[in-house]
Amino acid sequence: MNQTSSDMSQNFTIGDLAYDVQLQALRHGKRMEFLTLCESKIVAYLFRNPGRHISSDELLRIALGNNARRKTTVVETRICYIRKKIAAIRATTTIRTNRYRGYIIE
Repeated sequence: MNQTSSDMSQNFTIGDLAYDVQLQALRHGKRMEFLTLCESKIVAYLFRNPGRHISSDELLRIALGNNARRKTTVVETRICYIRKKIAAIRATTTIRTNRYRGYIIE
């Protein structure tokens, strides 16, 4: 993962997919998709933890805080939306699911 910082923004890149923290947007070349706040929290956490499987419970706490209810589909739903946005900008980097280990961006 390449990480670059400036005074006003922070960008992360994994493969051909970039995440702009300030804009809360995913970018591939000139194509860009904006994220909701919840999606942005999930994507930022995945980009900050490349190569690591992250559980739904951990992502739920990141997205909604410590008071989040465990029996919810928030993470699964948001991951689905994020994958659609990645597909819309035609990046090959994506979020993979490992049934027993969690989500990983690769």
